[in-house]
Amino acid sequence: MGVGLLWTPLVRRLSAISLFVIFNAAVYPFGRVDLIGHALIMAVIVAIAADHTREVYFLPKLKKALTGIPVGLTVALMLFVASYWGLHSGFYGSQGTAAAGVERVTHTPDVEHPHGGQNSQPE
Repeated sequence: MGVGLLWTPLVRRLSAISLFVIFNAAVYPFGRVDLIGHALIMAVIVAIAADHTREVYFLPKLKKALTGIPVGLTVALMLFVASYWGLHSGFYGSQGTAAAGVERVTHTPDVEHPHGGQNSQPE
């Protein structure tokens, strides 16, 4: 909603009204001290909601550049998923299990002390 305060006039007003409702809803559980602490922020939010300007002045080039963010996030997600499953199939094969006969451990197993302990260190 904070980014919405910088967006188009309609989104700016809706974000301001939503934030105002949230700030007011916080007064009941947190008390009047919360209202006093957020009074200045709420006054600015009321001024934003009451603004009658219908034009967009705040960084129009930035807003046009931000339209590419969903595409960038989609590409990043696809790369992450492809690399994750590529590495998974590289480590565990196409069946999803470790290769037969290969045991991968981070320590030397000790039959006498299978769960560790003071005496489980190799000598």
